[in-house]
Amino acid sequence: MKPKRIGRQQRRGERGQTIILVAISIVSLLAMAALAIDVVSLYVARSEVQRAADAAALVGAKAIADSGVTSLPPGDPNAAAAKTLAQSMANSAITALLNASPALNQVAGSPPVLIGGTPTIVYNDPSASNLTNDAIITVTLQRTGLPTFFAKVFGQTASTTSATAVAEAYNPANMQNFTPVTPRCVKPWLVANADPIHSGVPFVIPSTGAIPNVASLIGQSFYLTADCNSFFSGGCQLPDPHPKAFPPDIVEYVPALITPGGPKFAPSCAGGSDYEQSIAGCDVSLYNYYQCGTINNTNKIAYDRAINPTPNHGGTSSATALATECLIHATGEGLGQGQDSINYPTPWPTSGPPQITAGSGPMNGSLVSTSNAVVTIPIIDIGGSFETGPPYEVVVVGFLQAFIQSVEDRGPGSRDAVRITILNVVGCSQTPNLNPPITGGNGASAIAVRLITPPPPP
Repeated sequence: MKPKRIGRQQRRGERGQTIILVAISIVSLLAMAALAIDVVSLYVARSEVQRAADAAALVGAKAIADSGVTSLPPGDPNAAAAKTLAQSMANSAITALLNASPALNQVAGSPPVLIGGTPTIVYNDPSASNLTNDAIITVTLQRTGLPTFFAKVFGQTASTTSATAVAEAYNPANMQNFTPVTPRCVKPWLVANADPIHSGVPFVIPSTGAIPNVASLIGQSFYLTADCNSFFSGGCQLPDPHPKAFPPDIVEYVPALITPGGPKFAPSCAGGSDYEQSIAGCDVSLYNYYQCGTINNTNKIAYDRAINPTPNHGGTSSATALATECLIHATGEGLGQGQDSINYPTPWPTSGPPQITAGSGPMNGSLVSTSNAVVTIPIIDIGGSFETGPPYEVVVVGFLQAFIQSVEDRGPGSRDAVRITILNVVGCSQTPNLNPPITGGNGASAIAVRLITPPPPP
């Protein structure tokens, strides 16, 4: 009987140990859960900071591209002022993104901060201040005061995380050997390579891609008119006796041959033809053919010698007039018809960025940062031999980034001329490297902007 009594006493002494083990396990599980919450929260915050840094770097690179600095040739006396303008525009764009209302790119409910106050911009040769074709911008953002849970036990009540992003604004202008660019949503006007501001000088030198007068072109206005009128036989054609046209503030173009069908994303006010819808909308079916430069005589684009309907010289009902007015939200020819307007306060680059004012809609009368009137237009070589038979192909030697001000009737020979203001010029030589083309932009700029491999996280 004694052994049985001893066994009962031992079991009675073990009562409650399971509760202690359960309590210890619960505490351990809660600690592990709290630690997991802290770690996951920091990882999520790190991802949010990285996304915000990526967005800020792209916004800054777009501002650099829009500043005009990347188009200047080596040795241009405007380089220093243009770089100052580019830095200012990048700073303003990034600040606007981080302080946007409603809030964007939040990290744990608050915006991150730009480390150093300004992004770092390095051009393609940091040892030579006037080489500006390729710009690299580095942005580092930081978010402090991130809340913690388990870490509070060890006296750490807040954490900090940061991320770095690097973006590139690439312009093949002034480069002997370049990576081709392929902008999207290009307007189907193949403009003659003839600078109307400087007599006898091209926009782009085809052999080198250099832009000899970009500083004096930016902010200048002139007219585009189709080389398709009834004065000449053979329909639309370049070159002809008037490669710059008449008077000297007009440049001629030929319409691109548009592949039938395919998405154009044109508004309802556009006409029914592929040509009109490509002007008023965004033609993505042909964008690969508007490639900068050629490789072994490929990548040319064909122009339409017998386009129907007539692109120009048709009064207020011409295809070009109606489609362009649809694009820019104008109700008729001339200025002040509901379209946006543009102004350079003083000559570029000391003026700062152009000021675009909305002409209709909810922002009517206010300054805006973008507009449907900002377009990309290809420049074609008119100095070489032209094909005398189909497919009538031409070589793209550059692009104009332009703001469409209006459509205007300038009389016989140039009715319904499209008045544009130059925002930037992109040139390309005829010696591209074998890298695949860089596709960028949505029709507003031919200068490609892209994220490049970021450095390791700090």
